[in-house]
Amino acid sequence: MAEAQAAGAIGSSSRTPDGIGGRHIERGQAWWLNPIGLAVLATLVGLALLGVFGREHTLSAGGGGVTLSVHQPQLLRSGEFFETQVRVEVSTTVEDLVIAVDTSLWRDMTVNTYIPAASEESSEDGAYRFAFGPMEAGTTFEAKIDLQVNPDIVGGNRGVIRVYDGERLLVELPADIGVLP
Repeated sequence: MAEAQAAGAIGSSSRTPDGIGGRHIERGQAWWLNPIGLAVLATLVGLALLGVFGREHTLSAGGGGVTLSVHQPQLLRSGEFFETQVRVEVSTTVEDLVIAVDTSLWRDMTVNTYIPAASEESSEDGAYRFAFGPMEAGTTFEAKIDLQVNPDIVGGNRGVIRVYDGERLLVELPADIGVLP
């Protein structure tokens, strides 16, 4: 009989463990009904639906017979993979197209792919330089760069992307990438 009572007590859902009273159970049962928690959750979902997180943008600048356009995310999270597209439209002949990216823009980021590959790559004057050779007037050059945000970036990076004809600066475009933890 004592075994049956013990078995009934174990299987009973009305019995709480020793030391836990009714006030603990009441407080824990309705945590998700807290209006402040619901308001915070609804705000985050609303901002996400409005595109506040993960928004992309295209920056453009022209000069020196070229137009430079850069399409990339505006805000990223730590560890995220992303793509940057660089487009250079040439209205005059360029003897040696060089795209330079400030090291500060890509600091603590991993470049996974740069397509097409540059004929020459170097690092000079605080910038990564990628040379692609001559371009005829009226042509367009497009590059795709796949990167990953390393976990130690806080806030984001800023820098300048420049287009050169050899050593002669044609156009420059300030860029920034925001990074959330």
